[in-house]
Amino acid sequence: MPKLKTSISWGIGLNLVKMLAIYLVMVLLFHRPDYFIHFHGDTMSYFEPIIHLLEQGSYSPDYRMPGYGFLFYGFFLISHSNEISFFLIIFLQFILTGVAYGLLAQMVFELTRSRILYALSFLLLEVNYYLLFDSYLSTESLATSLLILISYLCFRPGRYPFLMGLAVCWLIFLKSIFCLLFIPLGVYLLLKKLPKRFFLLLIIPLVLIEGSWILRNVIKFHAFVPLTYQTFYPEGLYGGIYGFQSVQEIIRAYGGSHQFWRMDSEAAWYFSGGFAEPVFIQGVPYPNFREAQLIQPNPDFFTSQMNLDSLLQLKRALTSVYLTTVTIQNPQNIPIECKDELAYIRVRSPQYVASIQKEKPFLFYVEANINRIKNTFFTTYFFDNVFRNPAIDARLNPFLHASLQAFISLVNGMMWFFSSFALLLTLYFGVRWKDPNLLTWCAWLNAYVLFLYLFVFKQAEERYFCVLYPIWILMSLTVLHRLLNYLKRKWN
Repeated sequence: MPKLKTSISWGIGLNLVKMLAIYLVMVLLFHRPDYFIHFHGDTMSYFEPIIHLLEQGSYSPDYRMPGYGFLFYGFFLISHSNEISFFLIIFLQFILTGVAYGLLAQMVFELTRSRILYALSFLLLEVNYYLLFDSYLSTESLATSLLILISYLCFRPGRYPFLMGLAVCWLIFLKSIFCLLFIPLGVYLLLKKLPKRFFLLLIIPLVLIEGSWILRNVIKFHAFVPLTYQTFYPEGLYGGIYGFQSVQEIIRAYGGSHQFWRMDSEAAWYFSGGFAEPVFIQGVPYPNFREAQLIQPNPDFFTSQMNLDSLLQLKRALTSVYLTTVTIQNPQNIPIECKDELAYIRVRSPQYVASIQKEKPFLFYVEANINRIKNTFFTTYFFDNVFRNPAIDARLNPFLHASLQAFISLVNGMMWFFSSFALLLTLYFGVRWKDPNLLTWCAWLNAYVLFLYLFVFKQAEERYFCVLYPIWILMSLTVLHRLLNYLKRKWN
């Protein structure tokens, strides 16, 4: 049996090889350095409070917890360079992901006793739909590693309670949506009948760290604030989302995608393709979309109060606000300049949502949720967006182009299979309360994340579920091994 130390060493080594491969392919071959150290729409929202802390001595604004930003704080104090700090964060993410992959491969081996599946788990973890996410300056990579660590400690119940408490606490400070994870985790650990000392050591990090954060918030806001003072971006913080928070509730009411930066989403239509302006990298524009390519509202969604004409008026108002945000010199004047448009949007949007809920309850409560699941898992967006563009196609000969398309189809197919199979396994193992095992915990974890993102917050965005992908692989390989052994016994 491979030792844990050996598995972790393999995980770190392979992930560093992947880091080098990403650099060679994305930077040198495809000329996409933005995907080696990748900034996306949320990146600076984690670091700006830290920059404000470094420059002015206070952590502000307060719509993000400092679980990710503190890494920048520490690395900046060492390097005094933003660029070096960003690189060190990416490097740390690759290292911790490698450790996590080693832990997961070890679990696969101990559950199956198969060296083939042990090796296969490394391959599936390294080459998957989310393989670039360690290069993202975002919380997904670290959150994934912490969930694997917590799952490994659940696999070894009773060991390292203080470490588990630290992992849960850091996870909450990275993604506050996991603040209720202690409920399924606590139930699982209680059913394991662990001693009281274990639970005492488990909660010490939570009490000390979370308690300090709450005390800081009490001093600053004179209120009990366990997480963040604001639950979402302050509207219009970056200009473009003024008014959109209201409009996206309409889109969610019928199960559309709220991702306005994606031209294959329902949300893009409301901006008249405003976010489809070409992005120039080394003089080459991509992607470049036309208005006709945007997804118009389906007439099946219309009600007595909402039709295409009324949505067109909403679209004109939102587009007007958006165009103002990209031309105005002082964004703080947007609420004044766009007062009438914003008032129209904020009055009409709740009316339209209420009309869908009242007149089309099956659409609102059932079809919309099914659409969110479909849009989240059965997607080809990520690699289509990264690789399928004129700048790359022009550099590839027919063989490399065909190979790239085959690779894209492979990782997309893996995403569809593992997500669907894990969803079925969640339904089966999630109800097994007596003598819960690792698969029970994985099912509860899967259900927790899916329920909150898809059904409570109605966020059909596939990047939120990269934290679950390794868990899906663990569940799938373990159960497939059991099924094969069962069939072998039947045939013999």
